[in-house]
Amino acid sequence: MLKSISAVLVLALTPLAAAAEEVRPGVTFAGEPEAAGSERAAMQDVIFDFAAAWANCDGSYMEHAFADDVLFAYPTTAIEGLDAMLADLELFCGMATDTSFYFPADAFYIDTETGRIAAEVQFRTIQRGARQVVNDVWIATIEDGRGTVLKEYLDGRVKDLQSLGVLQYDESPETLTPWPPRTEAWAECFPIARAAPINSCPAE
Repeated sequence: MLKSISAVLVLALTPLAAAAEEVRPGVTFAGEPEAAGSERAAMQDVIFDFAAAWANCDGSYMEHAFADDVLFAYPTTAIEGLDAMLADLELFCGMATDTSFYFPADAFYIDTETGRIAAEVQFRTIQRGARQVVNDVWIATIEDGRGTVLKEYLDGRVKDLQSLGVLQYDESPETLTPWPPRTEAWAECFPIARAAPINSCPAE
């Protein structure tokens, strides 16, 4: 009986993570969206639209949210122009399925004076038959309600280490970290950070 009472008290006193609400199809946010009609909400909407474009393979979200001369960059790639951004989306969608995005409650850093916004986000997809759940950071510049720059920072080793059973998938945690936790089998193994090219250079 005492054990039961103790368990109830522990549950009552343990803070629970906020349930994530869908803010776009395939896009969930565990926090409270900015007040509709505010400048902060307009900046946040650019980020939500960017996520929705990838989650739904729907370029209209990008066309609505980004300038024609947008600069889009992520590890391995930097492209200029909305048309090139849409082509990159089409390329991704030809290889990926079941894509979704999760923003934790503390995801956003918004500066309306400079038009800069940063967001921590979890990207989930199945690409080339392999599941991946990668924690990511997006930094954008917003001018007149449209994104002019979007830079993405993620670690490409995460998906490879997940497929090898080294890192957990850990979907929708309360707090995002650069890498998800290690699996139990790899909890005490060092090092695991080695990176190596998958091609030869120059190409044979």
